[in-house]
Amino acid sequence: MRDESFEAPGSADLMEFSADGKLLVLVRTAAGFTVRDADSGAVQADVANPGIHAVAWSPLGSHLLTWQRPRKDSELGNLIVWDAATGNEVARFNHKSYTRDQNVANFSVAPGSAPYKVALFVPEKKGKPASVKVYQFPNSLDIPPATKSFYKAQDVSLKWSPTGSALIIETRTDIDTSGKSYYGETGLFFLQSDGEYDCIVPLTKEGTVHDVAWDPTGRGFVVIAGAMPAHATLYDNKALPVFEFGAAPRNHVSWSPHGRFLCLAGFGNLRGDMDFWERNKLKKMGPATSNSATTFAWSPDSRYFATATTFPRLRVDNGFKIFRYDGTGPIHQEERGELYDLKFRPAAQDVYPNRPQSPRRKGEEAGFGSSSAAPKAASKPQAYRPPNSTGALAAMMRKEEGGSKKLDRNKYTAPRSAATSIPGAAPRPIPGMGAAAAPKKLSKSARKKKAQEAAEARAAVEEALAKVAGAAPAKEAKPTPSEMTTEEKAKKVKSLLKKLKQIDAIKAKKEAGESLNDDQLQKLQTEQTLRDEVAELSA
Repeated sequence: MRDESFEAPGSADLMEFSADGKLLVLVRTAAGFTVRDADSGAVQADVANPGIHAVAWSPLGSHLLTWQRPRKDSELGNLIVWDAATGNEVARFNHKSYTRDQNVANFSVAPGSAPYKVALFVPEKKGKPASVKVYQFPNSLDIPPATKSFYKAQDVSLKWSPTGSALIIETRTDIDTSGKSYYGETGLFFLQSDGEYDCIVPLTKEGTVHDVAWDPTGRGFVVIAGAMPAHATLYDNKALPVFEFGAAPRNHVSWSPHGRFLCLAGFGNLRGDMDFWERNKLKKMGPATSNSATTFAWSPDSRYFATATTFPRLRVDNGFKIFRYDGTGPIHQEERGELYDLKFRPAAQDVYPNRPQSPRRKGEEAGFGSSSAAPKAASKPQAYRPPNSTGALAAMMRKEEGGSKKLDRNKYTAPRSAATSIPGAAPRPIPGMGAAAAPKKLSKSARKKKAQEAAEARAAVEEALAKVAGAAPAKEAKPTPSEMTTEEKAKKVKSLLKKLKQIDAIKAKKEAGESLNDDQLQKLQTEQTLRDEVAELSA
């Protein structure tokens, strides 16, 4: 139902609610912005500042941040902090599109209080693997507590858990070197912010990662991955799979604010089917369909789910639909000539209780209204089927879908990347080693001749061993320092110091968070032995 008490503010290019839903900012790029009371629509602040292209609220809703393109002829900053109550300017900063450190391609700040956790992504460069490093501000700016290195990562999405204790890293490349996908390769990694645990997230179906989203309670996350029909899988907070929602044409995960309900949907180039699940019971409540949806959202009380077709993504059939949390609906829908955005008015976390699924009336189907009271809907027109068609293809596609089941997490060991192996790295070829040739099948006479030659060789070896009778010369003993000349000692010390210099360089790499290979780790173990030998030769 439309709120008639809210005065229509006119057109706007951007719209943002404060986190508690009490204030609303409307941006007109050509003019400036207006802050309104979300209940009455009363104007709280009206600021003339043309050129705004992005706006954001502070966590407490007391300040606004606006961003506009930097201008060469202006010394003024393009990132401005405003007092939301008065509209007065508080501070300005010069904020460009690129970071000051050219090596950092992406970053993300974890939710939570101080010490603040910041994840930085550095892409591959000159054969070195890409990496994500987690720093704690202001505690550990020199040495990151957690680091993850990997190859095949031109870009990443960094997704923090609600508590900031863990990070999911979704990697992407433009080209799939295996040739399996036209859209490039994706990877999924899990990293604890304290560095105590990290792993490659084990997918239940190999292929493209379509979406991943954390449970708002922090109990785990859901991943949709694989060729269509893709698998949707629930993971615990150690990145181990615990439940399979089944295979279906789905590519979006959306949790209700309380984390009790879950929508798995197939939007974009898919047909708009949605499945609504109860997280605690792991039971499907009902399905729904919303064709051509471009945006979607849960209400703050977790009881309604909205979809919308917006402009300019689609220029026809603009409008929105409202469904209940279990897929019932649409219970309300409107068509608009041009709909630019749809947002639920947010609310503080303690405003709405975490209500369970409501009991259904007698005879009510899951996800639908009462079968006895509701009138029968008109039958939908059936798709054309050729006279000789058996429907085998459609049956095969239906067979591929479905199949929800619980998974035994003990059977899945999330593959941890050891220090000697970086995910995505190509296997190292052995110099001079070609592909192994297939063994030739020998003829009967050739096999007989080969066996005779082997017997003669064994006889010759046995005869030689009998002659020496165990009198093989002992290995030449290593000379002691007292037996060595001054020149020999100096030459030996020089060689040992060269090895120790290499070990110091390896230790510096380790302190910088770089991964070490087998040879480097083995050299580190010989450090004390080499130092003792230098001391003995120098005595």
